[in-house]
Amino acid sequence: MTDSFILGLSSGSACLATCGMVMFPYLMAGEAGIKKIAIDLSLFLLTRFVIYFMLATLAWYFGQAFFNNPVVRNLIPGILYIVFAILLVWYSIDKNRNPACPAKIIKSVNDHRLVPILLGVVNSLGFCPALFLILTKSAIQVTLAQSYIAFLAFFVGSSLWFLPLPLAGKIRKKEVLRNIGILATGLAGIIFMIKGLTNLIGGIING
Repeated sequence: MTDSFILGLSSGSACLATCGMVMFPYLMAGEAGIKKIAIDLSLFLLTRFVIYFMLATLAWYFGQAFFNNPVVRNLIPGILYIVFAILLVWYSIDKNRNPACPAKIIKSVNDHRLVPILLGVVNSLGFCPALFLILTKSAIQVTLAQSYIAFLAFFVGSSLWFLPLPLAGKIRKKEVLRNIGILATGLAGIIFMIKGLTNLIGGIING
């Protein structure tokens, strides 16, 4: 559960680095009152929670079908852990990367009441190494409840980055937040590389 939480922290920092300029105008304090900001942020987070709940269910369901062999259950996820962990670190700290933010689609939405919900959907399905890692972890859980718990921890960790957005303009030491994101990314990368190596070794020994 701790590793999923740390993975969520790394996911949230990478998301803000990519889509921050698109999301800030809709989620941070401006002319809107505190009530509207709270409602929009709540809808955004609730939508993310529902999407993650659905992804946890699908990942576990298909995982039971594809990873029913004990050896395969260790080898394939082990390889995926290592690959996605390396990509996660690169994805989050590479300064030369200029990715397009998928959330830009909201600029074409006329009904602004739908914006927080659409942002939640796009943000949840913005496929990145962190999401691939949590999907892989959920797919190899023994029970569906464990899959839900893994995604719940991931959701909490990633959501922490969005809670202070209404006060983003007043936060002076933004470099501190960036360093926290880099630290979380590094920790998540190390944790899942170790998990991947452990799974691979276990698969080879048992095979």
